[in-house]
Amino acid sequence: MKISFLLCLALLACTTARSTEKVKTEVSKVTLFLDGAQVTRTRQIELPAGETTLRFTDLSPYLDAKSLQVTAEGRLTILGVERTYDYADSLVRTRRQQQLEQELKANEREARRNEAERENVQSELKLLEVNCSASTRAANIPIATVRELTDYYAAQLRKLRARQLELEEQQKTLAEEKQRISKELAQAGGKPKDPMSTVEVKIDAKTRCQATFTLVYYVNNAGWHPSYDIRSAGLNIPLSLSYKANIRQNTREKWTDVELTLSSANPLVGNIVPELQTYWLDYGLSAPRYDLRLKDNTVSGMVYDAETHEPIAGAMVTIPGTTIGTATDVDGRYSLTLPNGASELKFSFVGMQAEVRRITGPTINAVLRPNMQQLDETVVVAYGTRSKRGITGSAAQNRAMALEAGTDFAEEEASETIAVDRTQNRTDYEFAIRRPYTIPSDGKPVAVEIGRYELPANYLYGSTPKIDKDAFLTAEATGWRQYNLLEGEANVYFEGTFIGKSILSPDLANDTLRFSLGRDRGIAIKREKEHDYTARRAAGSNRTQTVGWLLTVRNTRNEAVTLELRDQLPVSRNNEITVTAEELSGGRLDPAKGLVTWEMQLAPGAQRNLRLRYKVKYPKERRLDIE
Repeated sequence: MKISFLLCLALLACTTARSTEKVKTEVSKVTLFLDGAQVTRTRQIELPAGETTLRFTDLSPYLDAKSLQVTAEGRLTILGVERTYDYADSLVRTRRQQQLEQELKANEREARRNEAERENVQSELKLLEVNCSASTRAANIPIATVRELTDYYAAQLRKLRARQLELEEQQKTLAEEKQRISKELAQAGGKPKDPMSTVEVKIDAKTRCQATFTLVYYVNNAGWHPSYDIRSAGLNIPLSLSYKANIRQNTREKWTDVELTLSSANPLVGNIVPELQTYWLDYGLSAPRYDLRLKDNTVSGMVYDAETHEPIAGAMVTIPGTTIGTATDVDGRYSLTLPNGASELKFSFVGMQAEVRRITGPTINAVLRPNMQQLDETVVVAYGTRSKRGITGSAAQNRAMALEAGTDFAEEEASETIAVDRTQNRTDYEFAIRRPYTIPSDGKPVAVEIGRYELPANYLYGSTPKIDKDAFLTAEATGWRQYNLLEGEANVYFEGTFIGKSILSPDLANDTLRFSLGRDRGIAIKREKEHDYTARRAAGSNRTQTVGWLLTVRNTRNEAVTLELRDQLPVSRNNEITVTAEELSGGRLDPAKGLVTWEMQLAPGAQRNLRLRYKVKYPKERRLDIE
């Protein structure tokens, strides 16, 4: 009887025992934002009856716990969701990373030995110098003995000096080797100190069942930014615009053959309308001050590791609030073209604290420090239900929230420039890549061409020979609004030659985008003073000075061009001084600014001579500096 009772208790304990199951999942879908990404993972699991804790492992250490949503389809109840860290999984390293770490430790040990031996050699040198000086000054020592001592000390000194030079060369070699290992280790996986995340999901199934779980969360250390290649094969030919997405991820997750969508949204950007402060007016009070952005053109510099003082390869440099960014090269250097109004740069790298620096000059260097994350923090996070139309979530706040999942299984949809589907939402754009895509977790930007377009363009030459006698070619493109262009850096090519970089700013454009295509010395321009016309003469109480300039323009290209030529007259701001235009050769004068503009069509080989003549009248007792 007693044995039967114990057997019943054992069976009851087995049926009510809680089991724990480790679950591996694959990333099925990624929505990549300008900064960060939303990751979707799915897995179908056979569940026993009763309570079970599922441990979803190998998740990014940079997972945002507040964004986590866990949903399930099946006859079960979700009792709770908790994010933890898996220190054991974080110790799994690739063989190459382990080898590099061992090489780095050996290098550091050898460097310490080298330093110690150099200190010993330095001490021996000082001791030798003291003994040599004392011996040679001692009385009653025969000359032969002094010579022997001198020869001995000289030989020892040469030996120690040679060893000192040898150790210094060895120290230099060790430093170079350490730099190489550190760079390769950074490229192999960044800072490997952060433990991988684990999501524990407690569920209760009344009977044995099959369920499909979906995890959706936001993760840092990923993103994309647009860039462009603008090419012109020649005048009267449409512009070719290559639209590129520069994709990066260093989440330490495997994104293999995922359904990829690029979004222009930035979840980290605040969406609160700025408010005006009350403008109190009283003696001694100043008006409210707001953050007005600086204006600059380009900036460059280097990014360093605060601990090793080594350059960081693959660090991201972005302009907060824009889609403009770049990555440091293998030497930690970067260069970025700035839009008007940019005032700050953000520097970030996996495992490091991001740093925001104000733009105060053309060179901005940054030092990044390790991110001392509180690894023992645990958070109860959101979960919810999923229907065929989408996913909704609710926060778990200090209480267990149960959810009875539905029985229907949603049918998944099947996921050359890369084919994309463009979608314009109310506040952002999305580009869905039509084929599965793989993005390695190494932080290196991967350029994906998501569009190539032909834009109708007008080509116009402009020149200001008073400052620079070269003609500058500008392209004015239309028909671009349908392509959902974002602000970004552009490489400009003309007739197969790289011209330089520019900023494509659709937000600032009207119906026309303007691109500078650089100098064209096929348009020859001269500006010479007409000495026969230029003179100075006095009449009564006034003096009159005449000035004349001859502008010669010649088109040496094999095609007709349109040219806008600009020069100027002085503008008087004194009633005693008058300026009168004598001859403008058909130019258009802006009296307020003194600007003279000529617009002309030049056939191949054609030449135009333009005259700019004016006279200035002023009191003869006054001195006036006239060009």
